Amino acid sequence: MKCKVCGAESGKYPLCKECNKKREMGEIIKCPKCQKWHSVNVSCIEDLEMSEEKFRYELKSSLVTKNEMEYLNCIKAVLPENCLVQAQANLASFIVRTDNARFQNELYRNVDFLITDTAYRPLVVVEINDQTHLTKERRERDRKVVKICEEAGIPIIKLWTSYGVNQEYIKKRITEAVSSLPIKRVPHFIKEKEPEKEMEKVTQSVQTTVPQASKKTGCYVATCVYGSYDCPQVWMLRRFRDENLRKKWFGRLFIKQYYAVSPMLVKWFGNRKLFKTIGRKCLDVMILQLKKAGIEDTPYIDLE
Repeated sequence: MKCKVCGAESGKYPLCKECNKKREMGEIIKCPKCQKWHSVNVSCIEDLEMSEEKFRYELKSSLVTKNEMEYLNCIKAVLPENCLVQAQANLASFIVRTDNARFQNELYRNVDFLITDTAYRPLVVVEINDQTHLTKERRERDRKVVKICEEAGIPIIKLWTSYGVNQEYIKKRITEAVSSLPIKRVPHFIKEKEPEKEMEKVTQSVQTTVPQASKKTGCYVATCVYGSYDCPQVWMLRRFRDENLRKKWFGRLFIKQYYAVSPMLVKWFGNRKLFKTIGRKCLDVMILQLKKAGIEDTPYIDLE
């Protein structure tokens, strides 16, 4: 063992013979503050650390994580020539409130990437979602961001890290979003919402995430229940619809009846918590069965 003071060999003891003699003479102590052996004439190590200059703020090593960097490089590779991409954009930097409210805390949230044109006009928001986005608090935050973007009139693309970086899929999503501009704005924050606006909100959500899909192919109830047209649960349902139901006569009949009824259901009940709770429980059971049957929940593009 090395001596805790001078570093000389001390056998199985914390201090060597010389330092132990000094300890007996009161010249060396085990400091009650830092719990280390040092001379009484030497300032406590804790005092030395406290005396060092401290800083409240320091720079981050990077604006994006390693995983986000892979998506950023992919986005740059497939971005249209007249577009730019910015990392970690604050909502308040490209969205403003029209009521001149004193407090605008809801806008002080960052989105992962913002695509603009060469004049820095905001075009599309891209969010990279990992497992942390499945927590209740994060889902609430994400829903608020979606509503703000829909009301401001900017489409938002969500990419899930669990499915990896798919360059072809990302290119199609960005191309469709940019080509769909300008999109119809959806009011979410007015005090009294007119009933007919509810259907427009869901329809716009579908058009925003998959601009080229027709209204007849929109999964109205699933989109309403899960909050997005582009999430693993809805991908699975859309894949089952196109690859299984459409190939059978009774499946096509069911699809026809579903699209005749579901828009009105969402219009009347889509904004009610009970409807979403019951609808999610029913769809979760169905999704579990589809998963057991081998239906994938990977990113899916509707059949033309």
